[in-house]
This record gives sequence, structure tokens and C-alpha cells, in this order.
Amino acid sequence: MSGAVPDVPVRANEMLSSVFRNLLENAVQHNDEETPEITVRCVDGEETVRVRIADNGPGVPDEQKAEIFGKGESGLGSSGSGIGLYLVNTLTDQFGGDVWVEDNDPKGAVFVVELRKAA
Repeated sequence: MSGAVPDVPVRANEMLSSVFRNLLENAVQHNDEETPEITVRCVDGEETVRVRIADNGPGVPDEQKAEIFGKGESGLGSSGSGIGLYLVNTLTDQFGGDVWVEDNDPKGAVFVVELRKAA
């Protein structure tokens, strides 16, 4: 990770670490490259903070982008339980935030977690 991560209080609790642990573990475990590359970037907005976790893996097909956050869903022949991204989505929702996945250019996926700043 290059650059500084902003020290910004957000509306979350101690379970926030589970959100990022799951996303980072997925970025490594589901990567098909010999040398996985993970980039973490924080965007400090006016009312929210976005954390973008990008990888150089196989990416997520468009038809799976919404459903991978469902309970028991695992993608692309994954041997996982399908609980990790469901937990990420559930916790982020409880914090009043959002999570989604985008395509990474030229290859891979970007998982974006958006959290509201604490008052």
C-alpha cells in the first residue's frame, strides 16, 4: 500500500475489521495470478469515506456482481462457504454504508466500501 490512509472516524464498530479482513483475504485467495497484486485506496469525501480494494485476479462477471453478496453465494468455482461477502454486506449495511464491486482495468475486481463519517 502506498500513500497515507486518512485517519477519519466513521460510523462503525469493532466488527469493521471483519469487513476488510474478508475483502483482503478474498482478493488473495481468489486470485489466479502467480503474484497477486492488491491495491487499497481511501477517498475522503465530504460526508463519506470510500475504501477501494483492487486486485489483478479474474474479476467478477457482471451477472454475478449483485448476487455474490447473498448468503451462501460463492462465485467462479469457489470452495468458500459464501458467508464472507454476505457478512461484509450485512455489516456495512448495519453501519449505514454500502458495498459493491466494479471492474478493475485492465483485469480484476475492485470492492468498494462506503462508510458515513461519524458526527
